[in-house]
Amino acid sequence: MNEGKLQTPQQAATRTTLRRAGLAMLALGGLLTLIGIGSFFASFGSFGAPRLFWCAFLGMPLLFVGGAMTLFGFMGAVQRYVAGESAPVAKDVVNYMGENIQPGVKSIAKAVTEGVKEGLNGEQKNQGT
Repeated sequence: MNEGKLQTPQQAATRTTLRRAGLAMLALGGLLTLIGIGSFFASFGSFGAPRLFWCAFLGMPLLFVGGAMTLFGFMGAVQRYVAGESAPVAKDVVNYMGENIQPGVKSIAKAVTEGVKEGLNGEQKNQGT
């Protein structure tokens, strides 16, 4: 397959943008979520309302969007890694199966051939009588 046809001219720039912006949003979302949750638990000792709890509501969607962007930005690298790890195993399994199934296939083919020969010989004897 020709890789050039699958990728757009902006592919590398888009991938870099997704990686950088995704990691930045993950960091910002994590920080805001920590601030919001920290404010919530800190308010337990003072019996007052948490002042910065709204940060958690802003941080959680940023965590999600940043995670999705980072996932798409690193998807190709992860898939290349998985393919590199699993291809040798798949090759070994196919070779093992091919070598070890060969005697069984030969036995079946021999039995079928003998059955066809017997059937043809039986027809010739029946036609001769």
